[in-house]
Amino acid sequence: MTISNEDVTKKLQETEKEIYKDFQALCKKHNIPFFASGGTAIGAIRHQGFIPWDDDIDICLLREDYNKVIYYIRKELSDKYEVYDCKSKDGYVLVFSKICKKGTKIQEDTYADTNYTTGVFVDLFAYDRTSRNPKLRRKQIRDTWLWARLMVLSVYKHPRFPDNLNGIKLKAAKGICILVHYGLKILHLNKNFFYKKYLKAALRYKDSKEELYTDFSYIAPEKLLCTHKMIFPLKEVKFEDCTISILNNADKYLKSQFGDYLTLPPINQRKTHNPKYVDFGDGTIYVKRKRG
Repeated sequence: MTISNEDVTKKLQETEKEIYKDFQALCKKHNIPFFASGGTAIGAIRHQGFIPWDDDIDICLLREDYNKVIYYIRKELSDKYEVYDCKSKDGYVLVFSKICKKGTKIQEDTYADTNYTTGVFVDLFAYDRTSRNPKLRRKQIRDTWLWARLMVLSVYKHPRFPDNLNGIKLKAAKGICILVHYGLKILHLNKNFFYKKYLKAALRYKDSKEELYTDFSYIAPEKLLCTHKMIFPLKEVKFEDCTISILNNADKYLKSQFGDYLTLPPINQRKTHNPKYVDFGDGTIYVKRKRG
């Protein structure tokens, strides 16, 4: 059965909620704290569930807990799920991970040659320590940004560019990326080399006593800065027919990224990121159709 653009969002939400519930049970079993971010956190606070037009779940963990939960997913949930990360999957070049439901397939619509096929997923992000010194923090952000981008270009020559980049600037960026891609191939510098560099930069302050954290995989890590007291103790709030954890001071955290997140955006700004293709593994298929 093929479903429409309108139906796929609800079907994705139901499948992702199934993944999330199993993930939540695993974390409770092993006492692993986590918290929702982005649209998932907004949805939990504003809608007590998904934002109606949103179609993903974003989960964050401190790095030690992030490593721990990936270990337990692979050890205890491997019959139903697999973890996609750049160390275990060829062609996967993101510095965060996805817990994917086996037997499903999804291809995101990025209009680039990096739209890699995974299973239907929940995103897992690691929060790393950073410095309270703005100069040192900016350098860490620059370093992680550089190594993450080179990791992508070591595999793909056509990454996704910002939507506001166009004209001659877009053409120049595409040309530079192609040159860098083939240059890295000639030098035999692969994604594993750059991921090690990324991790070294992200973990630069792992032994620091300054309890300031951010997610270096995000486009603007400065907007995600949070202290230990902002995160803990976590708050449990309603999410659909279950619960989800949010930061202790989620309001400050979300305002930094989204401003007045409690006010519904205008209808023309309520964007649903329908994927290019989904196979839900139960006979239900979705193929994105062009509008117009």
